[in-house]
Amino acid sequence: MNDTFHTDLGQLGCQIKEFRLSKGMTQSVLASCCDIDVRTIQMIEKGSLNMSLKIFFAIAHSLEIRPSILLASIEQDPPRLDIAKS
Repeated sequence: MNDTFHTDLGQLGCQIKEFRLSKGMTQSVLASCCDIDVRTIQMIEKGSLNMSLKIFFAIAHSLEIRPSILLASIEQDPPRLDIAKS
């Protein structure tokens, strides 16, 4: 996969983390809402997992945001967080 794809995954992960934190949710709570393992959320937020659409939609629903909002945030090239240590 190309560098742009990995960059987009990283940006998407950062946006998911920012929305999760803005809702006051822990990774464990989000994982439980999505019926997935907390490690999966950790890898998504780090940009190291290419999640399925099923998981993507579950995350958006759990965060109470439209999936298009998450995708649009990538197009706007938001600032990246250093989430390597989270």
